[in-house]
This record gives sequence, C-alpha cells and structure tokens, in this order.
Amino acid sequence: MAICKIGVVGGGTMGRDIANLVAQCGIPVAIVEANEELAKRTLDAIYYKNDRAVDKGKLMPDKSETVKTLISTSANISDLMDVDLVIEAVPEELELKQKVFFFLDEILPASVIFASNTSSLSISQMASETRRPDKFVGMHFFKPALTMPLVELVLGNKTDSETLAVAEDLCRSFGKTSIRVKDSPGFLVNRLLMPYLNDAALLLTETKLGPEEIDREAKRFGWPMGPFALLDYTGIDLSLRVADILYSGFGERAKPAPLMSLLVEVGHLGRKSGAGFHIYDLDKEFVSLEHIINKGSFGWPESLNIADGFLRMMCSMANEAFLCLEEEIVTADDIETGCRLGIGFPLAKKGILHWAEEELGLPVLFEQLQKLAGPYGSRFKPAKLLEEYVAAGKRLFK
Repeated sequence: MAICKIGVVGGGTMGRDIANLVAQCGIPVAIVEANEELAKRTLDAIYYKNDRAVDKGKLMPDKSETVKTLISTSANISDLMDVDLVIEAVPEELELKQKVFFFLDEILPASVIFASNTSSLSISQMASETRRPDKFVGMHFFKPALTMPLVELVLGNKTDSETLAVAEDLCRSFGKTSIRVKDSPGFLVNRLLMPYLNDAALLLTETKLGPEEIDREAKRFGWPMGPFALLDYTGIDLSLRVADILYSGFGERAKPAPLMSLLVEVGHLGRKSGAGFHIYDLDKEFVSLEHIINKGSFGWPESLNIADGFLRMMCSMANEAFLCLEEEIVTADDIETGCRLGIGFPLAKKGILHWAEEELGLPVLFEQLQKLAGPYGSRFKPAKLLEEYVAAGKRLFK
C-alpha cells in the first residue's frame, strides 16, 4: 500500500516533530489541532525550528522551503479526508485517545490506517473503539523524533500483516530502525527503563546515596546521562505517568517510588519547571531535595556504596529484560536494539542482556536478585526464565 499523504492529530512537541520528519522525507502531511490558534502556533513552531536548523547548517535552505510546501495545519478534521495514514499524538490519556480514534473512524475512509504514538498505553484498547482494529498499529517515536533512530511498532491483538508491513516501510523511508513489540504496558523501552529509573529514586530514600554520585556512576558506566538527569530532561510528571501505567499492569513489583510523587506535588517537574532532582533555575527559590525526602518520613536510610547501589539498578533492568523474553514481548536481539537506539545503552556493551551474560554473568545476576528480593520484595523476584537459564547453564548469545 502506497502512503501518499499522512495526517497527524495533535501539534505538540511530538506531533510537530513527527510531521516535520514526514515532510523532510518528501511526504505531504496535514496536522489537525484543537483550534485555529493552536494550528497556527504549530506551523510557526515548525518553521522556526527548520529556520534555526538552516542557520546552523543542519538543513539545506531548499529542503526547508520544500518542507514548508508539504506541511499544512488546521482545526478542521475534514482536512484528513485524503490521507492514507493518521498518526495520533495527543496527550498520554487513554480515554482521550480512544475518543479521537472513535471520531476519526466515523468520518475517514475504511482504507485509512490508524497509528498511535503512545509510549505505554494499550494499542488493543484503542483499536477496540474502531471498526478497523486490523488497520491499527502503535508507532512509538522517541523524543526528539527528528533525530532519535528507533521506532517501536506495537502490534495490537488484531493488527494485520499488511498494516505492519506499511509501518515498517514507512520507518525505513524515515531513516529509522523499527522493532516489533507485542502490546503490553510500557511496550519494551519504557518497560526496561522504568525499573532502572524507579530504583534510582528508591535509592535516595532507602540509602544514603545522593543523586549526584548516582548520576556520576551511571556516566562512568557509559550512559550518556545519569538517571536523575534523564528524569529531569523527560519530565518527572511524564515519567510518573508511565510508572503508574506499569503499576496498573504489573502490580506491586512495579510500584512507583513515592519520592517522584512528592516532587511532582511541589512542582519539581524537571528542567521545564527549573528544578527536579537537580536545580536548574538558580534565580528561583526551590525546596531542597533533602527537605522533600525528610518530609516524606521514609525511615532510617542504610549505608550502601555506590557500586552496589548502581548494580542494584542494573539488575532491575536485566530482570525486566528476562521477563519480556519470558512473556514473548520481543526477541533478545530486539531488546538489545531497543537498548542501544532507544535509551542510549553504551554501544560497546551491546545491550542489557549482553551485559548481564558477558560482564556480570547470569548466575551472579540470579544470586543478586535473590539477595535483594529478601529485604525489598517482589520488585527483585528473579524471572522464571532467568532461573531456568542458570539451572541449565544456558546462554542467550553464542
């Protein structure tokens, strides 16, 4: 199926970048916003971003002018009547997304493919609001969509092979690497990342470790930024929303760190608010992280060295990777691709499963998880598949 024009619903940061990416690949794109003022603001923002890219030598002037001819914005849903595929990029709320797709399903031709840019919500649940669940797929671009190389293609329970093939072809035309992911809370990348980030936040209240030393240790390991710098960059409120979705899906073992809720309550949302785990706007007065932790009455923190604390975080991620394999969410190779291209896992280490098998050792991982499960409960309970691999002396990679 040829995709000659694409629609984007929602002109926020992700919607703008996705539309910009589409146009830069030579495909006409129509963005629909809630009202004309937002539609104009969206177009202005795209033009400004491309003009800046031209000034910096990152985009050729003639290509920038071509993009301007390929992008249109409006508040009129009927402007999507001639598209072949619609990508939804509205806020991460299931009911809102379901309403959008229910409405689109009523007015758009039956041949139009529906895609959601959701990062963690159920594709099958959204598709169930339409009469075309076979033509429904998750296309999870990562922020910033123009430059991040990975797209998670999430298969709902009725997504057909033609729809998947169209999505994969589009990703290739965008210059992106795609991985197929079974519909599950958090999909792959967020599901791997959140236990690592969540445990980092828990370390601040369960031990005497601080955010600066944890971030330093993560960068020493090879991560491009530490867990708290990453949480501040993405927005603690958005990360908490994903954590809540995982908690709803997986229960107690995925319970969000209470400290994240406390930070959101006092307005520490990360870089966008001037403060999160770290302080960024020195001209404003913010409550100190130490004060927020003390106010939370978390009990007496234990002493733990930074190496053991960071190992605990990594073991959380590795165990989640084995759970994904156990549930057949993805293949082992796709887990490693997701790690490298989706969350910046150090390239030299190949991915979380290679790290667990080749650097740490699966028996050591299993032993560490068993040791941690005693005092900390289900969030460290070893995956059954990991236990089987260790008992049989099996390897994931030759």
